[in-house]
Amino acid sequence: MRKQILSLAMLICLITEDAFAIHPYKDYVATPASYHLEYDSINISTKDHWVLTGWYCKPQVDSSKFLIILAGTDAGNMSYDLPIVQLLATNFGVPVLLFDYRGFGSSQTFAYDSNAIGHPEYLVDVDAAVDFARHHYPSRKLILYGRSLGASLAIIEGCRQSGISGIIAESPYVSQQLLKEHFEAANPERPAIPIKSNDLEPLANIINFRSKNLLVVHGAKEQYILTSELKPMVNKIPIKNKRFLDFEDCDHLELPFKQTLEFERALQIFFSGV
Repeated sequence: MRKQILSLAMLICLITEDAFAIHPYKDYVATPASYHLEYDSINISTKDHWVLTGWYCKPQVDSSKFLIILAGTDAGNMSYDLPIVQLLATNFGVPVLLFDYRGFGSSQTFAYDSNAIGHPEYLVDVDAAVDFARHHYPSRKLILYGRSLGASLAIIEGCRQSGISGIIAESPYVSQQLLKEHFEAANPERPAIPIKSNDLEPLANIINFRSKNLLVVHGAKEQYILTSELKPMVNKIPIKNKRFLDFEDCDHLELPFKQTLEFERALQIFFSGV
């Protein structure tokens, strides 16, 4: 029987975050122990000598050949993704490596622009998490799962790094410019600032996609990341084993919570093909 794994308090925190604004939180709202998960606290060093904080979260019964690296959103910190981790660990028996980008949680302090869509340094942080997992858990197949900004970074990482078995991208933007246009049309008083770097542009990188497996999931009610733009981008990614799913009645980052069973089925199909 499925276990109920999502707390109402955490759900409220997740879906009320400011969308598409870099807003790190230093304080953790929970730890993996709060979700009955054993874990190791780790430090991850980046190539440019930043130090990131991470949690290696362990399922009670480790029944998977995979290790999931979870790249989070542009707000909060890694503790906000613990309900997703509990779902993965409890219902799929897979360990999850969480980490905080520089400036988030207890990772090393970093000067950021709160109106920027992202910073290329965050992709360096994703690189470091993937390298850490590859070095410390060499027997595992690596799955990179990104959410929102992390989803866009995950797609770009899948274009840059070989050896990642699969990418799961939950509501990635297609390009910074398109995201800026949609966001500012609905929020004219709030600027969204693209950073000139191909390290933040999924559409500019997809021709080089290296991972052999891709799952992109998206809420059909999203205002700023449109199905009409995201689906054609996925279609252009030059691999066979890819899947794009629109979830009805879901806004940004709501789908694991509002359509949990359908989300789990999509993950099961993905894992079975990797």
